[in-house]
Amino acid sequence: MGVYMEDKLKIEDIVKYKDRIYIIENIDLENVTLVGYSYRDVVTTNISNIIKASQSDIEKENKNNIRKITNITEQNKRNKKNKNALFGRILHIDGDKRYLESCMNLYKKIGVDATGIYIHECNIHKKIEEIILELHPDIVVITGHDNYNGEDIKDIDNYENSKFFIEAVKKIRNHFTFNELIVIAGACSSHFEAIIASGANFASSPKRINTHTYDPAVVAVKVATTSCNQLVDFNNIIKYIEKGKDAIGGIETYGKMKMLL
Repeated sequence: MGVYMEDKLKIEDIVKYKDRIYIIENIDLENVTLVGYSYRDVVTTNISNIIKASQSDIEKENKNNIRKITNITEQNKRNKKNKNALFGRILHIDGDKRYLESCMNLYKKIGVDATGIYIHECNIHKKIEEIILELHPDIVVITGHDNYNGEDIKDIDNYENSKFFIEAVKKIRNHFTFNELIVIAGACSSHFEAIIASGANFASSPKRINTHTYDPAVVAVKVATTSCNQLVDFNNIIKYIEKGKDAIGGIETYGKMKMLL
């Protein structure tokens, strides 16, 4: 168990909670809000339940993340060599600045055009229409952090941020159809069925489990690099999703890559 000492635990410290690494986002008396270091979840717990993460814990986590991004980029090297292809343009909106930067680096390494914008999850639905009408992307990622409290699985109020993702998707669908603009939405433990019903092409999390930083970006890359005449190969997507179909699901969707003639 951790012991709170003001000079030892502070906002942005890296800590361990239930054998997973988190970053302290907020401290309110004896309660702390934690966001995942590598996973898109958010939890609130008593400060006595956390301890500072060791340097070895952090290094191990970083090595796992490097291994994951290397695996993704190695499999997509052919994209850089294809000079006759116009890949789909990605707009990535993220409620976590650090995750946003990581995903933008992934897009750059793979060679797809992406614009990244940081917006807190609760504000995405307020700004999404103005952004998409200005930028006209081919693919939109709406993500950040989320959490399911384990109560009635159908009740949207039992999810931290799912309702904001849903409202954002609905506003997109006021302007663009499923084929015109591909939407990938959600984070850890999000209400998958409700997000899909609101109009997303792909969403997390069917089994209400944690999703990795790169999971929504992996889907976006696969859509961006699949021909507009072909359905996105979902089985190929889940090869690079840590928890596979338990973490990400969706509907049949055509790609956004166009070949130069």
